[in-house]
Amino acid sequence: MSSSQQIIKSPLSNLLQKIDNICVLCTEASDAQILLKNSLEQTLALLGSQSATFFIPDNQTKKLIIKIAIGIDFDGQKHLAQQLEQGTVEKITSLKEPLLVENTPLESYICSPLLIKDQLLGVITISNKISHKPFTQRELQLFKFISNQIALNYHRISMTHQLGKATLETSSLKKQIESQERLVSLGKLAGGIAHEFNNPLDGVMRYTKLCLSRADEDEVLREYLIEIQMGLKRMANIVKNLLACARQSPGSAHKVDLHKTIEQALKELYPYLASKNIHLVKNLTPTLSQITDWGVERIISNLVKNAIDAIDKNGTIEITTSLDNDLIKLQISDTGRGIADKNLDKIFEPFFTTKGIDQGCGLGLTVVNEIVKYYNGQIDVKSTLGQGTTFTVKLPLAT
Repeated sequence: MSSSQQIIKSPLSNLLQKIDNICVLCTEASDAQILLKNSLEQTLALLGSQSATFFIPDNQTKKLIIKIAIGIDFDGQKHLAQQLEQGTVEKITSLKEPLLVENTPLESYICSPLLIKDQLLGVITISNKISHKPFTQRELQLFKFISNQIALNYHRISMTHQLGKATLETSSLKKQIESQERLVSLGKLAGGIAHEFNNPLDGVMRYTKLCLSRADEDEVLREYLIEIQMGLKRMANIVKNLLACARQSPGSAHKVDLHKTIEQALKELYPYLASKNIHLVKNLTPTLSQITDWGVERIISNLVKNAIDAIDKNGTIEITTSLDNDLIKLQISDTGRGIADKNLDKIFEPFFTTKGIDQGCGLGLTVVNEIVKYYNGQIDVKSTLGQGTTFTVKLPLAT
């Protein structure tokens, strides 16, 4: 045979090649949507047709939902779904065979169930033959074979996605268990050191306060004592956070006014705000219902303290309260450094911190998260590096 001669494939060879292409596509596809779309397009080419649809059953409404539609308008899709729901799906599911349907408002079409162990995954329809001739038995058999391949691989992809989802859920659950175990250990630690640490700390703070009251004339000494006092307050805050993590119930059960609680929490933080020249903005809704005191002051003080630490100098912290249906909404925003995306999932873990050793030990947000959980509330965080962070806490009134 000369080089100018071309090898002409037989019709059977072409057909087998098209079938092989569909099978390879089914085997290699890793996304259900791509699998269905590409499989339907190749099936249309194989059967010489122009329109195809894939429906999935809704187990609650017993209706068919269109997943993929090629070459058929919305009205056609609607008519086809109605036709399939009027006994056709039940019939092809029972037969487990493709079915040729004629005498419909649409042109005749063939449909086939996607079945795995008698479970209906979906229904494929092929219509609008280019030749306008009826489908042949040979085409129906081809359609059955292709439908079986699509069903097997559609099921495979679904199972793979479910497995991946289960793996993620397992990983998340494992992290939660590890976090709870760390909190239990932390509780034991707190119970052991609280009394040993609190009494001497209280004495040192009282003597520091006395020294400050007598150091009016010596400005240098006064500045040293103020630094000591601020350090002692940080230590006291660590002890309070340890105790908050250790308690089963984070606070008392009496009702408190949220706005008065905000002022109480801010009382100790005003010197820190002034030292960094931070502007504090309060947007407080005038009338808010009282809320059960299960540690709401610790939520506020820890979030505001974090906001202060995030600002180097001359920033703004904004505290906003509002009522969202049956939820009290507390929002604390700052114009600080922000939190990197990679750290957003870690910020509530015990002892996780990006601060220096002299600024905290990574328990503040853990305490906040545990108290919010006790309220059956929600906490969300949005942050942009270099622009700031916003924490939004929603606490139910009915607690």
